[in-house]
Amino acid sequence: MRCIVMAVIFTVAVPVLARADAALEKVSFQPQVKGLRCLKAETVTMIRELVEKIGPIQITSTCGGRHARNSQHYRGNAIDFRPLATTPRKAAAVAKTLEAVGGVGSYSNGLVHVDVGDREFAWFGTKRGNRRLAYNARGR
Repeated sequence: MRCIVMAVIFTVAVPVLARADAALEKVSFQPQVKGLRCLKAETVTMIRELVEKIGPIQITSTCGGRHARNSQHYRGNAIDFRPLATTPRKAAAVAKTLEAVGGVGSYSNGLVHVDVGDREFAWFGTKRGNRRLAYNARGR
């Protein structure tokens, strides 16, 4: 009986895990990024959902490096990435549709910021003074 139960669990669980791993195989990293270990589980889940919708990405920043004070990066809630199969504008638009995403930003150099933080807003710009903020109307 135990063998049958284990076989059923294995048969159901392996395809689900394989799909999740397949999405993360489409993620590459710039040399300064040491992987996804510093990110919270909900951030990694958001990355999987994003990659399933927009294709491969190159992550340029996670928890390390220099960020704004109180940045979601330091909490393990955010990544910056470069979309490899679509435009940054389309990637940002798709990210805004994901339920788990709290904030989306895009830089003029083609990078996109996504986080799972509490605030729901989007921005575009190079410097804080030049950013245009657009608060999402969608509620949770």
